[in-house]
Amino acid sequence: MRGDVDMKIIQLHNSTISQMMGYLLITDHGKVIAVDGGTEGDAPEFKRLVRENGGHIDLWFLTHPHHDHHDVFVNFSEHPEPDITVGLVCYSPAPEDFTVRDQDQSINDVIQLRKAIKITPYPVHVLEVGESFETDNVKIDILRVVNKNIKEDFVNNLSVVFRVTEEFAEGGNFKMIFLGDLGVRGGDELLSACMPDLSALKADAVQMAHHGQNGVEFPVYEAISPRYAFWPTPDWLWTNTPGGWEPGTGPWKTLEVRAWMEKLGAEPINSMKEHAVFYTK
Repeated sequence: MRGDVDMKIIQLHNSTISQMMGYLLITDHGKVIAVDGGTEGDAPEFKRLVRENGGHIDLWFLTHPHHDHHDVFVNFSEHPEPDITVGLVCYSPAPEDFTVRDQDQSINDVIQLRKAIKITPYPVHVLEVGESFETDNVKIDILRVVNKNIKEDFVNNLSVVFRVTEEFAEGGNFKMIFLGDLGVRGGDELLSACMPDLSALKADAVQMAHHGQNGVEFPVYEAISPRYAFWPTPDWLWTNTPGGWEPGTGPWKTLEVRAWMEKLGAEPINSMKEHAVFYTK
């Protein structure tokens, strides 16, 4: 779908077998907003797309410290490309005592992102709830940042949540909410912060939390009530079918979440075979 002047949203196809998440939002005047990026194996294609769209990232939002989201940024920081520039990197850091409170393998991802932030040649900004960023006719509002008091599903619940709003010249707008890998507790917190008026979460589109499985619960999606559901989800996760298993018999919640979105009437935007390119009007 395409209008004469509108924003283009590119949801990256996974370049490896791994799940990943990476988006490029191209405004109607060519400004580039990046969200995450993917694994190390996704870096070459991410860079190609950035170059194809002018070679400059105006704003780069990192949702949380998991390698399938931030490894492209780590690659950029360790091996800067002379022909690609970045205006500002925005993120919310994990608590300093994370290593004391968490013993799972995700600690390596947290450490990796911390190191990349320290050496990155790009300007870095720590996000706060209520902040807004604008470029061209697009505004990004920060709805949620790290809450160190949530202990369950800890790294996923570090996810930043933000709303992207594109204002159309002729009136009206397009809104999309990014949830990162937000889990159940983080989703509950998001709803509570918007009470009693959940219309603040209403948007045209949503990025499915945690690749569309085991993320936020149905009430979050119901409050957003999207027309479009963006699934950063490889084929094996979309069908809940690990390699060698019978179709649909895997341990993930994807099929249940797919049923939720069908109930809401949200059109799925998939990138299982190639990059999804979506025009906002």
